[in-house]
Amino acid sequence: MIINVIQDLIKFAYQFIPPITLFRRYHFSPADLAIGSSTRIAGLKRIRTPSLPSKSPSLPSEEYSSSDVPTTTNNIDGVIHSSSKSTTITVLTYNINHELSSDPNKSRNILKAIFSSGAQIILLQETNPSWQERIHNDAIALEYIYCHYHHPSIERKDRPAGGIAVLSQFPLKNVKILDFTTDISGSVFPALLCDISVPLNENSSHDENRNCASSAKIDMSMIANVRVANVHLRPPVELDGSAWLATARKTEPIRICEVKELLRRARSKHWRGNELDEDEMAFSESQLPLDIIAGDFNEGDFGGATSYFSSQGYTDALQQYVPQRKETHTWPFMRNFWTLRKRLDHILWHGESTIPVMYLKGNKVLEESECTSTLQSLGCGVVSGYESNASDHQPVLALFAIVKDP
Repeated sequence: MIINVIQDLIKFAYQFIPPITLFRRYHFSPADLAIGSSTRIAGLKRIRTPSLPSKSPSLPSEEYSSSDVPTTTNNIDGVIHSSSKSTTITVLTYNINHELSSDPNKSRNILKAIFSSGAQIILLQETNPSWQERIHNDAIALEYIYCHYHHPSIERKDRPAGGIAVLSQFPLKNVKILDFTTDISGSVFPALLCDISVPLNENSSHDENRNCASSAKIDMSMIANVRVANVHLRPPVELDGSAWLATARKTEPIRICEVKELLRRARSKHWRGNELDEDEMAFSESQLPLDIIAGDFNEGDFGGATSYFSSQGYTDALQQYVPQRKETHTWPFMRNFWTLRKRLDHILWHGESTIPVMYLKGNKVLEESECTSTLQSLGCGVVSGYESNASDHQPVLALFAIVKDP
């Protein structure tokens, strides 16, 4: 009992410690991904840089500047030549705060953070119908034409922060909403699972891939089927909205149950679109059904849920690249006398899970390729400029390479 109280006090006190700025203040922009990752791609032969939407020169609002979008030098048609075959994707996670859709200044900054990031896959938490209306037109204009929103607040007025969404420049498949509230006592928010069909580099159907494709399939393009989860785990508050010294510790078992259930359900063949019982598994216990898991975990780098994922072989890109002093969430305390700082938002990935590769002719998927691919992390950062006058959370952006196995 005494040990728990001491641990709770230490964790609470740690939130008051301001960022250490003895050497250099933390700053990150989307362009830093290309700069920082250049030293990590020496082993990759063909890397497509995160592509800008074709409409980016005339963005729907002057506030969405493309100057921070990742760019690279010494490339031809957006391709860097190195030593292996891969395609890159950028992923953004952002809790946009359900209460701010009607705030003109903060909502404008939130939209700027989303659409100036250059991310190809955007995972949002705390959406609602009002936010969807604000986001939708700009998303379509910037070629995020594959979108899925889920707002439980429409049916349950006690879950206004439970909305979740994915915006993608790549096709979505097998979108599934997982409601944990019926099976896990204390769970409050759903998760979103989906497959994202990422096209591999344009030359993937030429001679360099003869080891993967028969001569009859040389004229076909290939896509990688990336499996993604958008999560919003149980907040460290009581159900009535209050929070006490021990609340974070007492709600941790709920978050652990949520992530275990996430992986259990993701293994189900029912999610894969199969006509089999939901309890029948498409993946064995030793296989991982998700390649990227991102969102608002409502706990730090070493919380129970993140530690469980770590035990399953997942790596936290935030912990991998972002110094511990940098928070992803701030909250005013005692009438703004103090500011609490936490690292609640994470992007997890698994480098040993096998990503299926499919043959594509036109818009039709023909069959699964003999090729497979894996995921590699190239960089991650908390996008600067949105620490205030935006959401209480900050956007986290990560860059990955999809590497085709030899």
